[in-house]
Amino acid sequence: MAISPQLTQYSEDVVNKNKLTFPVLSDKDNGYAAQLKLDFVLEESLKGVYNGFGIDLATFNGNESWVLPMTGRLIVDGTGVIRNIEVTPDHTVRPDPTEIIDIIRSLS
Repeated sequence: MAISPQLTQYSEDVVNKNKLTFPVLSDKDNGYAAQLKLDFVLEESLKGVYNGFGIDLATFNGNESWVLPMTGRLIVDGTGVIRNIEVTPDHTVRPDPTEIIDIIRSLS
């Protein structure tokens, strides 16, 4: 699953547009990200960049906070214990899918 600060309607649009086969949950106001201490306020200098790309965070996220979650991956076992975590402030850095599969296999 994925978790996004976007309002449910926008997450559903992403799921449909990209034909995702997993759920995308909505983390309203980044509450869960804040509990994990993975949230950050977007720098003032980047607000114009986001707006220039048509990324209207206030509309998509339903608030004026300019708070975003860091990109991360948590692998949780069947008992709810986090077995692996990787977090980065750079949203372009994503784990290799084969690495994820290897980690999951090592848990069984």
